[in-house]
Amino acid sequence: MYHSHSNSDVRRLRIASILLLLNRLLIVAASGLLVVSVFGNDQQLRVIGSTFLIISFILIIAQRIAALHVGCSLCRTPILGPMSYIKHRKARRLLGSYQLRVAIAILFTDRFCCPCCNQSSSVFIKETLLTPRPRESNMYPTSRLL
Repeated sequence: MYHSHSNSDVRRLRIASILLLLNRLLIVAASGLLVVSVFGNDQQLRVIGSTFLIISFILIIAQRIAALHVGCSLCRTPILGPMSYIKHRKARRLLGSYQLRVAIAILFTDRFCCPCCNQSSSVFIKETLLTPRPRESNMYPTSRLL
């Protein structure tokens, strides 16, 4: 199991995952409201649906920015960013999306399986990286000074 490299990587992965899930929910809600407003001829639902659609486009941009420089701990591909890399042959999808599966895994299990290298990674930082090295209290021992 591989671990994240820094606290900022962990924070960006979680923020990008939340933004991705909110984006997918808003797109579904906006399309549902727009369909209902067309058949019901309701102007207020059309405005709300259009607003949800605009917010979802803003969330797409924010999610891409948050996931731009963070990715898999092993291969360093941006797993929640643009999907321009070759996927592993055993990579699995959720509702047709590799990103959605990774985002849900990050938020609910704190680990994910990279769709590019198919290796399991943890969202936590290794404990050895968090603890500082022990230092001596004095630079020069007193026995040397005498």
